[in-house]
Amino acid sequence: MNNRSRIGSLLAWWPVQAMAWFFFLVGVVWAGFVGLIIYKGGTWAHIVFASRPIRDSVVSIAAFMIWHALRHAGRYTARDWGRMTARAVMLALSLGVSLLAAEIGLRVWLARTQTRNSIESLRRLRAKGEPIPVYTTHPLAIIVQPSDNLRLIYDLLPSLDIDFGHTRVRTNKLGMRQDLDYPLAHPARGVRIVGIGDSGMFGWNVEQGEEYLSVLRSNLTARTNGVLYEVFNLGVPGYNTQLEVESLRSKGLAFQPDVVVVGWCENDYSLPIFVLQKQDFRRRDLSFLYCMLFDRSTFDDIAQIKMRNLREFERDKVIESVVSGTEREGVRRAFLELKALGEKHGFHILVFGPMGEVVRGLCREIGLPYFNTVEKIPEKKYPEEYAIHFMHPRPGGHRVLAEHMERELDARGWLSPRETAAAPPAR
Repeated sequence: MNNRSRIGSLLAWWPVQAMAWFFFLVGVVWAGFVGLIIYKGGTWAHIVFASRPIRDSVVSIAAFMIWHALRHAGRYTARDWGRMTARAVMLALSLGVSLLAAEIGLRVWLARTQTRNSIESLRRLRAKGEPIPVYTTHPLAIIVQPSDNLRLIYDLLPSLDIDFGHTRVRTNKLGMRQDLDYPLAHPARGVRIVGIGDSGMFGWNVEQGEEYLSVLRSNLTARTNGVLYEVFNLGVPGYNTQLEVESLRSKGLAFQPDVVVVGWCENDYSLPIFVLQKQDFRRRDLSFLYCMLFDRSTFDDIAQIKMRNLREFERDKVIESVVSGTEREGVRRAFLELKALGEKHGFHILVFGPMGEVVRGLCREIGLPYFNTVEKIPEKKYPEEYAIHFMHPRPGGHRVLAEHMERELDARGWLSPRETAAAPPAR
């Protein structure tokens, strides 16, 4: 009996055949695990083995190969084995090329959809009346929405009237934290003050009407000089100076302001609290095809429109136009744009808040009037709980800030209507 006959007889022995079908069953089961992972789009929580698709695929293929060898090896010649090996190699190469092409094609598609960037997609969602996702657990997410304006990124939801933490937050039709909707037309004998700032000006953790611009409005309205005072609060939590100036440009200028107050905070050098994520589709540490097949949550996170809390980001994952508005140079550019807008539209500018030496130096360099609350308002004069110089003053602190702002604007002659307004005094 030749070797092939002996091998064939051995493989025909029923224990060997039973083992062959055992391996076939293993191959089917592990292939099923891979199918479950693809169907689930991630780990199948109820089956411990359905968690590593590459390993499971290798186990399944190896089991089928052993099954095939045990079932048919006795009938194959050396030439047959050579042909099968060549076919297996060609199949592996073809599969590898196909997977590579699929990976490249998927990256190209993702890059194109993301290059149109979330903004066009956001507009389409809004036009359809569909909800716009904000991926964060930060409480601010419930009162903001992604903006159609890429430079603005996000803004307050309009027409709000909700409990926000322990306070009530209301916004007007344009998304300003105030109860009034002013007409666009400038009143004949009126002074319009527009505030641009972040959570301090917005009035974080204080009741509606307690933030210092509302207090300023009430104080000015109580005057009996026949002047109509209108105060606009464009403060949005998490903004930096770049976004504040953009908010003025895109929203505030329509109201023809006489005075623009910048609510300064030392974190205005930073990224805004929410940013649009920029994906790197050339990265080598991740297979997008693998994620699409076996880790759908990660893939969805990559492929969907995203606006996230900046604390989840590295700077290289943020679009360049947003990064350029950070640090000293970003604030400097924003201040220069603000000054140019003031000169073009004829409004006064006051940078107001607890200011460090760097921002004071920028104001002096550019020629922007400023009011450094740390220097001008003695902290020991008022109760400690007012937190006057903290980024989020308490209601008492807001009242003090409003009083000092009114005095400063009055001393500069900026509370008179345009036709009688005094020229801004030199510093």
